[in-house]
Amino acid sequence: MRKFLNILFLVTSLGLTLNAQSPENYRVDELGKGFWRIQAINGTLSTVYLIEGSKKALVVDACSGQEGLKEIVQSLTGDKPVMLALTHGHFDHSGGMKYFPEVYVHQADTDLLPKGLNTVTHFIDEGYVFDLGDRKLEVISIPGHTPGSVAFFNRAERYILTGDGIGSSMVWAHISNDPLTVYLASVIRLEAMKDEIDELYVGHHEQETVKLTTQYITDMRIVTEKVLEGSIETSRYEMGPRRSGQQATFGSAKLVFNPEKLR
Repeated sequence: MRKFLNILFLVTSLGLTLNAQSPENYRVDELGKGFWRIQAINGTLSTVYLIEGSKKALVVDACSGQEGLKEIVQSLTGDKPVMLALTHGHFDHSGGMKYFPEVYVHQADTDLLPKGLNTVTHFIDEGYVFDLGDRKLEVISIPGHTPGSVAFFNRAERYILTGDGIGSSMVWAHISNDPLTVYLASVIRLEAMKDEIDELYVGHHEQETVKLTTQYITDMRIVTEKVLEGSIETSRYEMGPRRSGQQATFGSAKLVFNPEKLR
């Protein structure tokens, strides 16, 4: 195990792909001491974050089930207990649930989770705290992309893991059954926290065209308000006949929404 860990950190520091069970599936980036981004580089390019505390470790999201994730996590955390928590239930973030005995997720996204697994489900909501020993992550409810979307906030280290609720290049609100006013309340909630946040870590890092700052949150609040007011130019966003929507851009933020579900 120690030899494998040494190899892992060498690979990470050089920015190379980890030679795990399926080396083509992931890249590991060290973001800080005991804090890693595990980036899918094959299949759907979603992102896992691993945070290690003195007693436990937390995996946030699980990509779409590409092989090698379990081995990477174990190589980094050793025998330390590991929990899996999801920012939301879409398959490109929950597919890897099959590698974990338990999962923490908002109840509103239960129906989105993969079926037929033996994974035990625990429900989380606003204010739930994952205590890893010397690190804590708070759950912030941000419905809009899905009804059960949440973020994970490390108050002490001033970063937040947003999943797709604050997106890599845009936010898809058009695929949710919630009206757009629900998402507006979420970005207003996040905007009130801006002074406590230095870093945003999103659910699809590889699709991030520019590094996002907290200004993105304000821009997203403004574009959402303008859409609801009807005071911004919009255009068609194509995803096929059943999932297309309208899009609008303000500053660094792009919002995709359903014009039939504004309120």
